[in-house]
This record gives sequence, C-alpha cells and structure tokens, in this order.
Amino acid sequence: MTAITTAGTPGVNRFTRSQLLRTARLFATDPDLEDLVDGTATERTWRRLDATDHLEIWVISWPVGASTGWHDHLQSEGAFLTVKGELAEQTWSGGTVHDRHLWEGEGRSFGPHHVHHVANLGDRPALSVHVYSPALRGMTRYALLDGKLAQTGIERAGEQW
Repeated sequence: MTAITTAGTPGVNRFTRSQLLRTARLFATDPDLEDLVDGTATERTWRRLDATDHLEIWVISWPVGASTGWHDHLQSEGAFLTVKGELAEQTWSGGTVHDRHLWEGEGRSFGPHHVHHVANLGDRPALSVHVYSPALRGMTRYALLDGKLAQTGIERAGEQW
C-alpha cells in the first residue's frame, strides 16, 4: 500500500479511502478474528489489531442492540466493514439523518469529521473491522436534540478507550 500526503496537512501521511476499505477487507479474512474479542459480552468489545502514527486497525464485537452514539473521528479518515451480522449506520449531513444498512461483507469509507451513529439492530451479534488514518487521536461526541446535532464532548485516545 502506498500512503499519500494530504494537501494542506504537511507531514501527515494518509491512506486513500479506498485503501482503507481494502485494508479492512484484508483483516476481515482472518479466520481467528472472532476469537480476539468477547462475542458473549453484553456491551461492545473491541481490540486494537495494529497501529502506527499513520494507520490504526480495530475489531469490534457488537451484541444485539449495541450502538456507538453520535460521534466523529476528529481528523482521521476511516473505513469499516461488517464481517458478521448486520450494522445500521446513521449519518448526519445537511441537517438531515441518513440511514444505511451494512450486511456481512459490506463496508464503507468516510472522510474526516464524518458524523455518524452505528448500531447492531439485527437479531444476532455482529463483528466488524475498522481502519483509520491517521491513527485515532480522539472522537467528538454529539447528541441529537430538537432535530439538531449538538457537541457534548471530546474523548481523547488513551483516556476513555
């Protein structure tokens, strides 16, 4: 994989969004992936698979009903792929909520400041792979109040997760 330098961000190497999604697909093929997280937990569990300053890869286990809440990934671009089960993603754009479902084998990539809420609305646990570039420094948290998205705080990497 070839990293590119993003214009306007000197010295920060980023992978293209298509490279991030291909990386998620590659890691999703690991036959031992499910063994790396607790699939019987009642809340989401996650494990960082690898990280450099320029790329970070996670596997997340989603019990039925688990969700992330509204958030973005600060300056990081990303991609995620549903390995098992199904995930629902809501995105916020132009003052409107947009819904999409990602079934097994389906994924998507996104740019920095992409605000979304991801949940397992299916009837069985789900598993996903998430890839970010540069590595996550934190997440902005939001709440949907009276039809508007309001920032509620910032989680810094290493402090809350």
